[in-house]
Amino acid sequence: MDVRRDRGTVDLTVPGGWTTSQVVVPALAPGQGASAKVPVTVAAGASGSVALTATYRASGKQASGSATVTVTP
Repeated sequence: MDVRRDRGTVDLTVPGGWTTSQVVVPALAPGQGASAKVPVTVAAGASGSVALTATYRASGKQASGSATVTVTP
């Protein structure tokens, strides 16, 4: 980012039966990054590959990205 972003949020889209919570990301200066730990509870009996999407929102803008995770029992 080449501009300052106000405090924002990260949401994770998860499959049905899973739960997650929105987390707050602090304000960021140009070029600054942040790590965010997003809590996730996996549904009982879940296994295999699952696509998750994270969405960052701040200063009236949003960005998202997806990744596939593998759940092993």
